[in-house]
Amino acid sequence: MATGTNRGFIIACTGAALVLAVTLLAYRTPAPLGADAPPTVFSAVRARDILKELVGDGVPHPIGSPADARVRDLIVKRLTLLGYTTELQTGVACNTFGECGTPTNIIATRGALSRDDAVMLAAHYDSVPAGPGASDDGAGVANLLEIARILTLLPAQRHPVVLLVTDGEEAGLLGAQLFTREHRYAKRIKAAVNMEARGVSGPSLMFETGTANAWLMRLYGRATLQPITNSLCYVVYKMLPNNTDFTVFKAAGYQGFNFAFIGDVARYHTPLDNWENSSATTMQHQGANALSALLALAASTDLTPPASDSLFFDVLARTVLVWPSAAVLPAALTALAILFAGAVLLKRSGRLSARQALHGLLGVLVNILLGGLLSVCVLALLRFLGRVPPLDSPPWIAHPQAMHVGFAALSLLSTGAVAAWFGRRAGFWGFWFGGTMLTALLAVATAAIMPGAAYVMLIAALAAALGSLPCLAAIVKGRAPSPLAADFAALFPGLIALAVLLPLLLLLYSALGVVAWPLSTVALCLTAVFLLPLLHNAAPLVRQRLTTLAAIVAFGAVCVTVLMPTYSTDWPQRVNVEYWLDADSGKGHWWTQTASLHLPRAMGEAMKFDPEPRERFAGYWYKGFFAQATALKLTPPELTPVVVADSPSPAHVELLLRSMRSAPTAFVVFPANANIQSVVLATPVGALRAKLHTLRNGSTVLLAPGMPATGLRFGIDGATPMTVQVFDVSYGLPEELPDGKSLQRARPKNATSSQDGDVTVVQRTVRLDPAAGR
Repeated sequence: MATGTNRGFIIACTGAALVLAVTLLAYRTPAPLGADAPPTVFSAVRARDILKELVGDGVPHPIGSPADARVRDLIVKRLTLLGYTTELQTGVACNTFGECGTPTNIIATRGALSRDDAVMLAAHYDSVPAGPGASDDGAGVANLLEIARILTLLPAQRHPVVLLVTDGEEAGLLGAQLFTREHRYAKRIKAAVNMEARGVSGPSLMFETGTANAWLMRLYGRATLQPITNSLCYVVYKMLPNNTDFTVFKAAGYQGFNFAFIGDVARYHTPLDNWENSSATTMQHQGANALSALLALAASTDLTPPASDSLFFDVLARTVLVWPSAAVLPAALTALAILFAGAVLLKRSGRLSARQALHGLLGVLVNILLGGLLSVCVLALLRFLGRVPPLDSPPWIAHPQAMHVGFAALSLLSTGAVAAWFGRRAGFWGFWFGGTMLTALLAVATAAIMPGAAYVMLIAALAAALGSLPCLAAIVKGRAPSPLAADFAALFPGLIALAVLLPLLLLLYSALGVVAWPLSTVALCLTAVFLLPLLHNAAPLVRQRLTTLAAIVAFGAVCVTVLMPTYSTDWPQRVNVEYWLDADSGKGHWWTQTASLHLPRAMGEAMKFDPEPRERFAGYWYKGFFAQATALKLTPPELTPVVVADSPSPAHVELLLRSMRSAPTAFVVFPANANIQSVVLATPVGALRAKLHTLRNGSTVLLAPGMPATGLRFGIDGATPMTVQVFDVSYGLPEELPDGKSLQRARPKNATSSQDGDVTVVQRTVRLDPAAGR
């Protein structure tokens, strides 16, 4: 194969730029439709007006709060005016992480529901205590209300529609748990569409379905105008500990779709998740897609298809390709067989030797390993320099753009170096063999292990097989492949792989933070294996300049990132301030948790904190900085035995947890040696056993968010005397302590509270002797 021609490399660079431009254009969120849009069409402007009414005051509304009740009343009022029959469902619910509360759900229908084939549209109306939740999930609720209006103007659907607005999702999916366990409609619903958020902007992703995956994705692809989805996200999400209300619906046997958006994640679960920062384009995308999916389910002839999995992905947000999982492995094996046959033909024609094939395969492996190693080292350097936060905290920074480019440059640096090191031994066809064989083998492996995750490698392998056909046809006819045909054999799979991969890479940083950078480099190195043959053909000066330019860009990106601030007012560090009172010792302290594990200088000057962070309490997941505080006279929480005449067993004890200062949240930590793994609560449909969460030191914890004034009653099974820790938590810092206001004022402008926000905690120990009360 002749070298010294730059044609293939130039075409590859031009094609890559076009693929990037087309992808960026295709995955833009749509323009919001105005208030003058046709009444049966979803309008984000109308929905955003509703959102302003719900959360425009900027007040957080966690479960059980007066603000939560106000938002609930507004939702009920709107649904009632639309002609819906609304019902409030209140009860005790628990999840599998030891969180138990009393949510109040809103259920709305057009008249009574008497059939067992209903579909449901769901969102949750509670927020985290730190922020008003305009996007999580006020946007979902506003979209639901706009869709509810549209449904009143459409003909009756084949399947009745139930609207569910849950409470307590942020406290642990409690409203969804309560609905599926106790409500009379729960058994009549066959499918659900859920709207969620893990950010405040960006396209709405359909990232989770029910078990009838293949049927659902065909339905979704036909119904949606701008679908954004893929089975790799679905597979990864199933492996993560993240949950939404749809997790509960799916466990109840519902089919359906789960939507969420993840852009501007730094504002998520903070005061910055307000109406002003909500995105009309995002609401338009999610609302229109949710409406289309809901109507498709409501018009379906059968809502009980058999469970079936599939490989699926959207094509430039215009359509969805769906392959049954059973067809994935045969397709991968077919691609592998074609490529192996092509390698045999190349060897027989004298164009590929075993030595070249070995060096080509070794070269592509080195490319991936080198790219991965370089990216991990650069990330470690940035962490060492304090320019990125710890990976177990919110791992996003204010100005990531330079490193987006820098880590992409690392893949080109690795590829250019490998082309120079292995080019003479591997040659064009050796690199082609190594890249195509690795891609096909990875496609076969992923198809065998998890078919839904195989689509990137499978499409690349099929494209490689197809791209090789002109060369193979020429060899079979006894002719030498033309230079254009040879270039096509590398260009076609490389550009196709990049086109399939880019939509994932554009979302990866929002999903994972800085961890996405080395993953992106490795993924781009996998795609760049098809660039190696073209670089081998290019002039040596081109390889040298590419490698040098990539190194300069990567180094420059690191320098820019080191010089830029890690956080900003638009992308703040998460910093919470807490006041703690130990009622046993009569001592108080401040505890400040920072995402960076570095205390802001102004806060350190306002209060003398210990230099090293420590656990919030024994066994807690995260660390923060301690400082002494004035001890206030705050009434501690109570955990008292309740005498019952009909105890189910001698070892069973009923307990009542109460906050004597009306704190909205409380929790109990049982010692590891007590072996309390679950609690039991009484409900109208029978006893509810809730598994407790285990802390790092083996202790178990029961959390009671949104606890009513009467407290939470529960039972434990354990006859051994034990000493438990009891805590109650109220939002905000004590007004009588000026130090708290000083700390809040010292919190930098590039920092914000998050999740539960600034809180006051009172703790005490309680000695329980189960035998003493009997």
